[in-house]
Parts: sequence; C-alpha cells; structure tokens
Amino acid sequence: MIEKRWKVFLEKKWDYLIISSFLILHLVYINSPFVNFEWVYREGSLFFLTGETKHLEPYFRIQANPLTYSYLASHLSDLLNSNHFFVYRLPALLGGVFLLIWCSRSNNSWLLLIIALNPLIWIYSGRAYSELLSVGIMVWAFHWQRKPILGGLILAFSSVVKYHSLPFVLLNVGIKWLKDNFKVQFSYWQRKPLIYGMIGILFFVIFLVLYRIKFGFWIAPDYFIERHGTINIQNILNNLFSYGFYLSGMFFLTIPAFLNTEKLKLKAILLVPSILLGIANQNLGEMDFGSFQQLLGNEIILLIKIIGFWNFLLCCQAFWKDEESRTLLLTILGYLFIISLTRPANRYLIFVVPFWAILVCQHISLSRMFWLGYVSVLAGLNLFATLYQVSNATASANMADWAIQNDVHINLGGILYSHVGDFSHYDPNSPLVVSLAGAQVGKILHEEPVRVLGFPIRSYVLTDTNPN
Repeated sequence: MIEKRWKVFLEKKWDYLIISSFLILHLVYINSPFVNFEWVYREGSLFFLTGETKHLEPYFRIQANPLTYSYLASHLSDLLNSNHFFVYRLPALLGGVFLLIWCSRSNNSWLLLIIALNPLIWIYSGRAYSELLSVGIMVWAFHWQRKPILGGLILAFSSVVKYHSLPFVLLNVGIKWLKDNFKVQFSYWQRKPLIYGMIGILFFVIFLVLYRIKFGFWIAPDYFIERHGTINIQNILNNLFSYGFYLSGMFFLTIPAFLNTEKLKLKAILLVPSILLGIANQNLGEMDFGSFQQLLGNEIILLIKIIGFWNFLLCCQAFWKDEESRTLLLTILGYLFIISLTRPANRYLIFVVPFWAILVCQHISLSRMFWLGYVSVLAGLNLFATLYQVSNATASANMADWAIQNDVHINLGGILYSHVGDFSHYDPNSPLVVSLAGAQVGKILHEEPVRVLGFPIRSYVLTDTNPN
C-alpha cells in the first residue's frame, strides 16, 4: 500500500508542486489592500455580521452578483475573528485551488500549468470576487453529471454563488442529451441528464424566490437590468468579437501552429472579418486589459484584437474536426453568445478558460520550446499585474489613511473610489480632490506613487482646488 501511494505521489509530483506553489504565492500578497470594488463584498459581509441594512445600499448599488459570496465570507470573518483584507479573498483562492485539483485529474502538467497561470485565473484567485469560487465548484458539478442528485446540488450551489455557471453546464448537458438521443431517433430518453438539470434548476429557482422575498427584487436590482440596454444584433456581434479575441488572445501559444502554408487561402479569408470587426470593435463593458491598458497603446491593442480573433476562428475550426470535442466547443460558443446579450466583462471568461485550455492541449501540437516560452510569458505578465495591483491598492489605501490621520475629508474624484469606497473621510463635494499626477488642478497637499520593482508607473496627488 505504501509503495503504491509513493508511486502515485511520484507520478503527480509536478501537479502537487504547481497547486501548492499557486496557493503559497497567492497567500504571500492576499492581505494587501482592496482593488476595484472588492470592498463591496466586505460591505455585504458586514450586513450578515451586524444585521445593519445600511451595508446593503453600496453593495446593491455596485454589485449585481448575489450576496452568497459575502455570506460565506462573513462566516470566515466570524470564525477567524478578523476583518482584514485576506478574509474576503480566501473563498476565491479556495475556488482556484478546487479548479486546479479538478484539472490535475487529466495527468497533464502542462494543462494544469497554463490554467494556473492564465491571467484571469491567477488574478481573480487573489481577489475578492465570486467568479473563481463559482467556477471551482462548477467544474466538479460538470464532472458529476452522471450522479444527478449530487451533481445537481453542486451545480445549484455554484450558481447561487455566481449565476453564470448554470447556463454553461446546462448547455453542455442539453447538447449531450440531444446528441445521444438523435443517434437513436429519440427512442431512448436518458433520465439521468434530465434529473441532473432539473435538480440544478429547481434549487436555483428556490434560491431566487427566497432572495426576492428577502431583498425585494428578482435576480438583480432593476438598475442593472436597465444598464444592459436594448439587445441588438450589432451589440451582440461586437461582444462576441470581444470575447473571442480576449479568450484566444490569452492562449496566443496556438498561433505558431497556424503559421504554415496549409490552407493558406482559408486563413487569409478569416483574417478579413477579423480586421473589419477589430476596427469597428468597441468596449461596451469591461473588456479592457487592466493594468496593461496604459502600457500597450491603441495600436498594439488593435493588433491583439485582430490576431486574437483570427486565432479564435482557426482554433474553432481545429476543434470542430474532432467529434468528441464538438460538444464542448458548442457549449463554449453557446455560452459566449448568452453572455454577449448583456454588458460584457472579461472575468466572465473564467467559466470557459479551463475547457478552452483542454481543447488546446488536445488538438494543438507544439514543441516543448513553445510551451516553455508561453509559460514564461504568462509568469512575467502575472508578476507585473500582481505587483502593479498591490502597489496601486496600497497607494489608494495610504491616501485614505492620510486623510483620516489629518482629519480632512477628501473627494476621491472617481479615480480611487473603486479601491477605497465609502470610507469615513470620503466627501464627493470636498474641494480636496484626488487626481493623477500631471492632470491635477490646485495646490498639491499629498502624493502617493505607484511603483513596480522600483519603476514609477503613476502617481496619485491630493490637491486643494478651492480658488480661495
């Protein structure tokens, strides 16, 4: 028995190393100040900890996601007797670890590594957002489709953490069910997939009903429904393009596989719509490049869009050739279409990244050199993004602390509000305004630099804009 376990350990040693490194490296910076509306999840948790409804106003004003993540974080806060930053990030990190454990079942360390280092997976595993926890639970619901009761309950749980997991898994189940029954002319109605889907939907609807009774709205406040605007073909096509180039752009290692003379005419033809859609593309939501946005420039971003979508189309063609992969590909495309109906956000791609990576590893053949190069680039990108976010968040928190220590109320000017929120000395009407250095107006009272490895990236300044 001991020899067998030792053999299994040796076979999986690289997987264990990747997962443990992923966990440890995130724990190193998990207690850094909040970034980009993470503080809202703490407000939701404070509602459960204190019972005070005042904490719901900022949450529902900014977040359309259910309070489930905050509810779980509140129990952690109570258990650990702590209100520090790390408490609200632990569920997301746990979701990331769940995802990697599921991925390790493939016995492909390259697959595990490129998922762990995917920028969306890496960044959001260390941030207080509900997506990673949801997808970490969802992949196990995906795995247990043939255990309808257990799988259905897990699916419902992942869905009440973040709604997006439900359509993805149900699409996959539905396509499989149609495919299997079509072969036998619908003479055999498999009951397990139907039971699985019904259990997931039933408990999800029960949650929505209870949620409405408790908070008075269905799914999300009306404000978010109105913000999505009217659905039209132009916006759907624009959003589909955005998701396509972003998803495939993160897996740019597949591009060398298509740089050959085989089917050159088809590749040239697919480049035409990529160029046209790239030029016409607009960011109708949150489809930017985060900390890399200001470094890349408009020309580089346009090139990424064109080549990324071209790569996406070629990958779809490669995946479609294999009958076993078609179901997963159709699931991904169906999911992208559904989320293209609403306001787009790059983090929604977290739900398809693991499955796209699986298809890449199954169908794209590349040399070891390309894999090593790709992993190295991802590691470098994540290092920069992580250090930038930590430095940016620290500068934001320091600016708020300076205001508190000097007992002055400041106007964050919109530039730091997403990181700091409604802190005690925030006053949107104050003449003391925070802005980027170089764009300030008035006398500078305080400055907080943002540096990465000692190099200055930007600086926030507090100025007195009162003409008197």
